[in-house]
Amino acid sequence: MKLKKLLSLALALGLASSLAACSSQGTSGASPTPAGSDPAPTADTTLNVLIVSDLEPLEPVFQEFAQANGISIQVESVPYAEIFNTIEVRLGAGESSIDVLVADAPLITNYAAKNYLGSMSEYISADSTSRITSASLAGGTVDGEIMALPLYSSCVNLYYNKDLFDAKGLSYPSIDPSERLTWEEVVALAQQLTYTDENGSQIYGLTFEQIDTPYQLLPLSQSLGATQYVNDDQTSTEGYTNAEAVVKAGQFYYDTFNTWNISPKIDGSESTGYFTAGQVAMFVGGSWQISSMDSAGMNWGVAPHPYFDGGEAVTPTGSWYMGVSNYSENKEIASKFVEWLTTDDETCQKTYSIMQNLPCNISVLDSIKQDSANEGTVAALNVYEAMNTAMARPQMVGYEEWQSVMQETYSDIKNGSDPQAALDAAVEEIDSLIAKYQQ
Repeated sequence: MKLKKLLSLALALGLASSLAACSSQGTSGASPTPAGSDPAPTADTTLNVLIVSDLEPLEPVFQEFAQANGISIQVESVPYAEIFNTIEVRLGAGESSIDVLVADAPLITNYAAKNYLGSMSEYISADSTSRITSASLAGGTVDGEIMALPLYSSCVNLYYNKDLFDAKGLSYPSIDPSERLTWEEVVALAQQLTYTDENGSQIYGLTFEQIDTPYQLLPLSQSLGATQYVNDDQTSTEGYTNAEAVVKAGQFYYDTFNTWNISPKIDGSESTGYFTAGQVAMFVGGSWQISSMDSAGMNWGVAPHPYFDGGEAVTPTGSWYMGVSNYSENKEIASKFVEWLTTDDETCQKTYSIMQNLPCNISVLDSIKQDSANEGTVAALNVYEAMNTAMARPQMVGYEEWQSVMQETYSDIKNGSDPQAALDAAVEEIDSLIAKYQQ
């Protein structure tokens, strides 16, 4: 049962009531505009673009496209805390008042199944898709159809406290990807770096920034060979989310907290503070935390994301994508706008200059790599990871449900639950939750 055959969740959530509630917002009860029937854009054409407020600095770039194509672009900015519900309510009601929308990477498959996103494949050239990394393209492709294209991506590294390494007489990890540490080596270091200091404070060897979140924990099982967490029909996670590689990764996660005791049993909201306060020696986190490290006056270093001995080097990736509403009456020009914004070399260089987030455009990645000023920096390391080790989060119709259950499951494992039993229970709960997506 392919995604295209899945029953739209909008029906399950009560489409009729949503339509009534949103009728005052310009809701259109009509079916999405058929491909190829879009009217030619004119000076009266307006693209309505829904973004999260973090992307407001890109509005001047959007207007460049409008001016070049003789159209208008109307931007609607919504706070992060409201963007997901806004999409659910308005596109769940079939509104035609949104042409282009922002989409978080792991929700693209879900939005495609709900018919929130329309395929852009017929409008996007092969030359354009060749300009972005394969992992980023894959993150927006569902059943071979381009449903969204990436604005930028993300990466996670291993940061360390040089002062704590110095105190134990340990050599710093190398930033060179060819000298990437294995998790086994990290554990050996973390055991030496877990101790009570002269002031009686407990120092730990290792923590994750997002302690219970799949985004940062998925690479553990992916490094061990897990590539799929739900069956092809999107009907069951049995044998996938509790596969041998996932259980083995869960056991490693359990051991860091309960066997080796190298990681503090804290919440994700506390992890960065523990690291910047000198209570943790090694920190698996994103470059967005560098400002926190610098503000704390840390003497920090960075190394590539670890992998398991005999396994594959894998790093997290994915961030905001842009797609076209399936209910848009301007699909072609909307798709061309998304194509230009996310793949055009010059435009992507501008957006990188403004946002300073890890780009997906290969030309911009190459320019970062070739700049001698970036040699031996986090920026250069992240470019390498984006082009060589990045792996997208699993494509699932029920990713929201899967992530919620898995976050609770990782928390349970952290607190001492048996990994096999916890994952088996998770599978049972997830499968009951995603049953609503089946016909």
